Amino acid sequence: MHNFLLSFMLSIPGILVATTVHEFVRAMASTACGDRLPKEQGRLTLNPVKHFEPIGFLLMFYSGGFGWGKPVETSALYYKNRKKDTLLVAILPSVVNLLLAVVFLAIYQNTRGMLPPIVSIIIDYLCYYNVGIAVYNLLPVSPMDCVKVLSVTLPANQYFKYLQYEKPIQMIFLFLLFFGMFNGIFHTLIFGVTKLLGHLFFIL
Repeated sequence: MHNFLLSFMLSIPGILVATTVHEFVRAMASTACGDRLPKEQGRLTLNPVKHFEPIGFLLMFYSGGFGWGKPVETSALYYKNRKKDTLLVAILPSVVNLLLAVVFLAIYQNTRGMLPPIVSIIIDYLCYYNVGIAVYNLLPVSPMDCVKVLSVTLPANQYFKYLQYEKPIQMIFLFLLFFGMFNGIFHTLIFGVTKLLGHLFFIL
């Protein structure tokens, strides 16, 4: 029980940073494309309170990466190029999460043995959850960003066909996730992506 609580407490900064940055970048990207909604709703901020969503937060800790912050509402009505701008708003948050993970990975590698172990663990979690949120957003499961990508890349009839099964897909995925059916697969993916980033940026 003690180890569980300690792990939870040390995970909090990583989860909050990953979800806050993800939603802030979405708000910033949509605003840059002409959208007024994020600013009007007070989402153009790095204040974690504005982006906090309790179910997504707890699920992210439980699953080790699958979760979400409070989704930023966007409107494609303001976009000059709906397809391109929608893709940008959907993809850019995960790209920034991966870049942020590289920063934390570099800090972790270059301060190993120099910082108190508890601080190193927090930095490790900061890297892990930023990679995790990017990896899980590749899934075509609501509310992951991949669904937005599908909305502008699939032919309309195929996308609407997908929407008919969106809820069952989400429920089946969450059911399997709850019982740990995907844990090994996604932990391996997250560590694999982290290692790849380390090699690409000459950190590992």
